[in-house]
Amino acid sequence: MNFTSIQIEFMKSLGLVIDFKNNLTDDELDKIEDVVAEKLQISGFDQKYEITSVGLMCESILDQLS
Repeated sequence: MNFTSIQIEFMKSLGLVIDFKNNLTDDELDKIEDVVAEKLQISGFDQKYEITSVGLMCESILDQLS
Protein backbone atom coordinates (compact mmCIF):
# COMPACT_ATOMS: atom_id res chain seq x y z
CA MET A 1 0.00 0.00 0.00
CA ASN A 2 1.18 3.45 -0.82
CA PHE A 3 -0.79 5.67 1.48
CA THR A 4 -0.12 9.40 1.32
CA SER A 5 1.36 11.16 4.32
CA ILE A 6 -2.00 12.87 4.88
CA GLN A 7 -3.81 9.52 4.91
CA ILE A 8 -1.24 8.09 7.33
CA GLU A 9 -1.59 11.04 9.71
CA PHE A 10 -5.37 10.71 9.53
CA MET A 11 -5.19 6.99 10.38
CA LYS A 12 -2.81 7.71 13.26
CA SER A 13 -5.31 10.28 14.56
CA LEU A 14 -7.85 7.44 14.69
CA GLY A 15 -5.57 5.56 17.06
CA LEU A 16 -3.99 3.17 14.58
CA VAL A 17 -0.47 2.31 15.71
CA ILE A 18 1.02 0.73 12.62
CA ASP A 19 4.41 1.00 10.94
CA PHE A 20 3.26 2.22 7.55
CA LYS A 21 6.80 2.09 6.13
CA ASN A 22 6.89 -1.72 6.11
CA ASN A 23 4.69 -4.16 4.24
CA LEU A 24 1.38 -4.36 6.06
CA THR A 25 0.11 -7.71 7.27
CA ASP A 26 -3.38 -8.97 6.56
CA ASP A 27 -4.28 -8.32 10.20
CA GLU A 28 -3.08 -4.72 9.94
CA LEU A 29 -5.03 -4.19 6.72
CA ASP A 30 -8.15 -5.63 8.35
CA LYS A 31 -7.69 -3.32 11.35
CA ILE A 32 -7.32 -0.29 9.07
CA GLU A 33 -10.47 -1.26 7.20
CA ASP A 34 -12.46 -1.75 10.42
CA VAL A 35 -11.37 1.53 12.04
CA VAL A 36 -11.72 3.66 8.90
CA ALA A 37 -15.10 2.17 7.96
CA GLU A 38 -16.39 2.89 11.46
CA LYS A 39 -15.18 6.50 11.24
CA LEU A 40 -16.92 6.81 7.87
CA GLN A 41 -20.19 5.63 9.38
CA ILE A 42 -19.92 7.97 12.38
CA SER A 43 -18.51 11.16 10.83
CA GLY A 44 -18.50 10.67 7.09
CA PHE A 45 -21.77 12.39 6.29
CA ASP A 46 -23.56 15.52 7.44
CA GLN A 47 -27.23 15.86 8.41
CA LYS A 48 -28.24 16.09 4.74
CA TYR A 49 -26.29 12.87 4.08
CA GLU A 50 -23.71 14.75 2.04
CA ILE A 51 -20.16 13.49 2.38
CA THR A 52 -17.84 15.44 4.66
CA SER A 53 -14.10 15.96 4.34
CA VAL A 54 -13.66 13.16 6.87
CA GLY A 55 -15.84 10.95 4.70
CA LEU A 56 -13.78 11.74 1.62
CA MET A 57 -10.60 10.82 3.46
CA CYS A 58 -12.11 7.56 4.69
CA GLU A 59 -13.33 6.66 1.21
CA SER A 60 -9.91 7.36 -0.31
CA ILE A 61 -8.31 4.97 2.20
CA LEU A 62 -10.95 2.28 1.75
CA ASP A 63 -10.62 2.56 -2.04
CA GLN A 64 -6.92 1.78 -1.75
CA LEU A 65 -7.66 -1.28 0.34
CA SER A 66 -10.05 -2.77 -2.21
